[in-house]
Amino acid sequence: MGRTLVGGVGHYHLCDFSVGPALSERLAAEAWPDDVVVEDLSYGPVVVWHRLTDEQPPFERWVLFGATRRDRAPGTITAYRWDGVLPGTEEIQARVAEAVGGTVDLDSLVIIAAALGGAPSQTCVIEIEPLIEEVGERMSAPVERACEQTRALVRSIVAGTSPPLPNAPLGG
Repeated sequence: MGRTLVGGVGHYHLCDFSVGPALSERLAAEAWPDDVVVEDLSYGPVVVWHRLTDEQPPFERWVLFGATRRDRAPGTITAYRWDGVLPGTEEIQARVAEAVGGTVDLDSLVIIAAALGGAPSQTCVIEIEPLIEEVGERMSAPVERACEQTRALVRSIVAGTSPPLPNAPLGG
């Protein structure tokens, strides 16, 4: 498969929206093949794009995860292979402006990286529906359970043992 980036996106100390950094830390502590890099990507889509375009050899696959509000039941896990369809120019420009202003968001990372030419052809996205959006250290019970399920899902995607993910637009 080539090099794989496993990356979480989220906010530190924001309860359920800290899924990305928390799960990245857990996964980084595990053993991985040499062609897999686990990283917390919670530092802004434009900066992440710059960092990843410097990577040699480039990543051929991304497995990204984080909390994303989609009005599903809290703790719902939605996993898919992003279909690569970008929104219109106005939305891309708005997301870049938000990112420069400090917004950290899974959708924005994927859109900005792809629009700037830095996303691989295989981008797997795993979203966890949050319950609590407030300052704090603890994730809600359904999101914590979803983190453990996502941890296993990430490992199976990387190993090639998961069922095929559906191709879908952002949001699944």
